[in-house]
Amino acid sequence: MGSIDPIFAVAATITVGTGLLVVTQRNPIYSAISMLACFLGLAVIYLRLAAPFLAAIHVLVYTGAILVLFLFVIMLLNLKPEELGVEYPLKVRGAAGALCAALFGLIALPLWQDQRPMPKESPTGFGGVEQVGHALFVDYALPFELISVLIMVAVFGGVLLAKKKL
Repeated sequence: MGSIDPIFAVAATITVGTGLLVVTQRNPIYSAISMLACFLGLAVIYLRLAAPFLAAIHVLVYTGAILVLFLFVIMLLNLKPEELGVEYPLKVRGAAGALCAALFGLIALPLWQDQRPMPKESPTGFGGVEQVGHALFVDYALPFELISVLIMVAVFGGVLLAKKKL
């Protein structure tokens, strides 16, 4: 088994750590800032996997557009500390964490045991415009459109919730 690229390892650690912060922070602004770091770590991973187009599109679309949209909706809702809800007791949070760790282990174990060698070079055109465009608009056109509808419905829901409070 080969050695792990240190830049990849740091980016993966940052991505996983800030991803955990996204779902554990009580304040939605702190969650959004953690999501920013998570997105940027994922872009570095794309760069290390020799997919600069995917990294650039990820930064532009997710970090530049989706995250700004989330921040806009969070600011529009103008949540007060008492509206954030109460925290679950430590036992419930621990049980949920243990369940998540067990599910992660079920998914990660087969991947960890996979002994196939990683290719030294990426396939020709990997992460390029043609392959990404073909995947988005031919292979996964329906899921791509459904995600856009889901994001639009979420934004409309956030606006309606904000309007009800006024």
